[in-house]
Amino acid sequence: MWRFLLPNLLIFLLSLAASPAAAARAALAPVEAMIAHPSVVHAGPGDTYLKAGELYPGDSVNIVERNWIGNWLRVQYTDPASSTETDGWVLTGTLQLAPDFRLSDVLVNNTLPDADLNNITDEALAALYRVPVVPTISAAMDEVFRRGQALGNAPNVITKVGDSLSAHSLYLSPLSEGNYDLGPYDYLADTAKFFARSLATHSAAARIGLTTFSVFDPAWSGANCQPDEPPLACEYRLKQPSVAFIMFGANDVGLLTDEQYDAHLRQIVDETLARGIIPVLSTFTAHPDADTWPRALRFNRIVVQVADDYDVPLINLWAAARALPGYGLGDDHAHLTVSGERINFATGYEALYGVSLQNLLSLVTLDEIRRVIIR
Repeated sequence: MWRFLLPNLLIFLLSLAASPAAAARAALAPVEAMIAHPSVVHAGPGDTYLKAGELYPGDSVNIVERNWIGNWLRVQYTDPASSTETDGWVLTGTLQLAPDFRLSDVLVNNTLPDADLNNITDEALAALYRVPVVPTISAAMDEVFRRGQALGNAPNVITKVGDSLSAHSLYLSPLSEGNYDLGPYDYLADTAKFFARSLATHSAAARIGLTTFSVFDPAWSGANCQPDEPPLACEYRLKQPSVAFIMFGANDVGLLTDEQYDAHLRQIVDETLARGIIPVLSTFTAHPDADTWPRALRFNRIVVQVADDYDVPLINLWAAARALPGYGLGDDHAHLTVSGERINFATGYEALYGVSLQNLLSLVTLDEIRRVIIR
């Protein structure tokens, strides 16, 4: 009897191994990698989690899972000399990954939040850490998008609104020239291609020195704007985008009161929504040694409150940048650090430089908008 059953059993097992479910299980198996930079291991995917150990260049680890974004990986390491085991989370950019490594092949942990609030005693900081690094997209944004389509907005067009941090030539703009390498972030490829061409032209509403109030001042408008047309209205008329990435703070924090910043930011959101454009707000990173640090915390909390009041997407760059060298800022404590002349996630720059992290979080948010709203 076994002579007849064994061949059939073998065929059955082979069919299971070839099934999509089996392939998925194989893809989610631990992946080996090498530590490239000295790394603090945390108990969760963020710098607020307790320290679980340290790893050093040359240590061989197994990648077990990732956070939603993919910029934190849970790894396991066994010291060959002492057999001591380390199990925790490190920034993806601190690892030397195989060229064919893809984050889409790694199990996603959706249960751990971006921050462990139990380890934060300062309420002003806790209020900011409490906000997820990248947003889930509310149903209200579907209504905004549909209204914008009726007004003639293009589904595959986005724009930037803000000061020099938004106007920077390496923030999203290299997508238009194909000047980017997503590296392990393969799941962002379709989104990058979908929106790339819309970034070929400079934004009239993203300029060095611009603020939440001067974006309404026609004196700041460019050559393609109509007489007495403010930069924000000009950009929205010229490009008719479906999504606008909005970040102000580096200039405003030294010029405006809390009340003024709040009022101007709400005015920007009001006009954006009225035109059927999804506004994606962003907190801005700040350095504790800067004179403007207390006000920067208050301004960022205003951004959080405005996003909550209007139910619009919010990128928490402030929280994500806490784990970067210098908080992602240069020596002036105002401008984001940058390396190279392209968007490059293949080298782990998102764990080292402010603009690289800003690009990653914007693309992840845009990917969510495309999948949930635009489809």
